[in-house]
Amino acid sequence: MIDVFVARQPIFDRHDSLSGYELLYRNTALSTVADGAAADAMCTDTVIHSFLDIGLDDLTDGHRAFVNCTREFLLDGQVELLPPGKVVIEVLETVGNDDAVVTACRRLTQRGYHLALDDYVDDSGFDALLGTVSIVKLDVLHKKPEELRTVLQRLRQFKVKVLAERVETMEMHKECMKLGFDLFQGYFYRRPELITRKEIEVGQAAMLRLLNMLRDHETPDATVESGFRSDPTLTYKLLRIVNSASIGGRGIDSIGYAIRMVGRQMLYRWLALLMISSMVTGSDINDQLVYAALLRARLCELIAESSPQVRHPQALFMTGLFSMLDVLLRIPMCDVLGRVSVSDEIRQAVMEGSGPYAEPLLLADAYQRGEWDQVDVLASSLGVLPMQMAWLYTKSLTWVNEQLTCVRDAAAA
Repeated sequence: MIDVFVARQPIFDRHDSLSGYELLYRNTALSTVADGAAADAMCTDTVIHSFLDIGLDDLTDGHRAFVNCTREFLLDGQVELLPPGKVVIEVLETVGNDDAVVTACRRLTQRGYHLALDDYVDDSGFDALLGTVSIVKLDVLHKKPEELRTVLQRLRQFKVKVLAERVETMEMHKECMKLGFDLFQGYFYRRPELITRKEIEVGQAAMLRLLNMLRDHETPDATVESGFRSDPTLTYKLLRIVNSASIGGRGIDSIGYAIRMVGRQMLYRWLALLMISSMVTGSDINDQLVYAALLRARLCELIAESSPQVRHPQALFMTGLFSMLDVLLRIPMCDVLGRVSVSDEIRQAVMEGSGPYAEPLLLADAYQRGEWDQVDVLASSLGVLPMQMAWLYTKSLTWVNEQLTCVRDAAAA
């Protein structure tokens, strides 16, 4: 487990209504500024933590997130992983104003994104870029009113809202209101608030293996699905990706369905970001917990395949896996299921021990615990011969060992 950090600072409009939050990189619980990493790494970490680890809705309470974007993040198209309806892309002052940047910004606006130009300086060279953004941020700290008025008059030629950044006193707030700024941000309103959460790490070897599969167009979807099935943490991250992509991933009951919803190209991009992020803070997951989670998931699936009364074996794999995620993540199950969207049947089985998936899950759990009387009762209820359970369990063990061997081999390669 690792601690992840993101700071947020509110942005208000002229009526003191909350317009959104700027999300800011932090590398420790004691950090008050963004330091200790290159701009691209800070951008990557902020996106990963905001969208996959903590969750955007938890960070912004449903308001827009202002997310800093470096030149590489913009030109490589990685920024398009973010949901256009929930973010404002802040084009940093270091990105530049050349044709490649302008073209990339135009493409984003055509795809429904709102852009903000950060730390604007009064320079006609930015005119083409001003035609693509909807918000311009001005640093007002230590600026004279006449200086700000001149810049504002020039910006009024463009259809943009102007945000006063680094407003630190009541006097500056009143002056910015008088000058006609549209949006406001700074210590006068609130200092950045640190949001932290414990998050499980993903193994680099497993990610690298999946990246190679996704890059190879000859690799069938079933093989990609198998790659996710071999790693509980990656399955969890996949569900988080579905949520972050805002593609209506409600009621997911299988890994294959989640992969199809995200799409291989977007999945590759998200995993690439996770891979980059993990290189800084990667560490091993508790092997025994991972082993037990995979074993239960596979056993649930095989029970479903063997029972004439149970359908959807893939959904039972997810049920078994999620039944142990609270242990893996070391957080309550209600928090686990609050971060991802799974089908009602999986939720009922894991949280309440009810619904169509409950009995197979209880049977797998009872067999792992060696509660043989309960195994006999549940197996008979599902139409599975009690003596058949030993064979299913052995088959599950073999599968888990094969999957983990593949991951270890990839790590050694």
